[in-house]
Amino acid sequence: MKIIVYLATSVNGMISNSRNVPDWLSQEYGVGFMSICQRTKAVIMGKTTYNILAPDYLPLKDDGSLVVLTHDTSMIAPMTNVLFTDHTPTETGALLEARGHTEAVIIGGTATVDAFMKAGLVDELILVIEPVLFGKGLPLLTEDLDRHLVLMDVKQLNENTVQLHYACST
Repeated sequence: MKIIVYLATSVNGMISNSRNVPDWLSQEYGVGFMSICQRTKAVIMGKTTYNILAPDYLPLKDDGSLVVLTHDTSMIAPMTNVLFTDHTPTETGALLEARGHTEAVIIGGTATVDAFMKAGLVDELILVIEPVLFGKGLPLLTEDLDRHLVLMDVKQLNENTVQLHYACST
């Protein structure tokens, strides 16, 4: 299973501001976000990301698989394609493969990215660098790990926003 991380970051590597409000994201990020979710039809996120998006802004409505990593697996899903699980990254990948998916995208947050990176399961990292700085916020990673990346592509999305696309080595 191919796993891609798709996230927006501030110039200093924060994936969320201290208010945890995504009001700093460009329209171009939103277009790319929806596009990759529609392409993969398999989306992985943590509970905090889910709480920000649900129910109105979830990227898949009735098709595909939305996997929410949480310890509270008794939550009631608003749609049939939402699955609340406490599976490991490896188990989550196997679950999606069993559902017929060949690739999935992780859309947040730090704990989810940390877990999949630490397990060596992330194949690609797509970062949309937004022209903002946060003194406090949520970092891309908190785990102590080293990963070498290979730059695959750079795109300027608008006057001030760029997208960096990397392959991850293990």
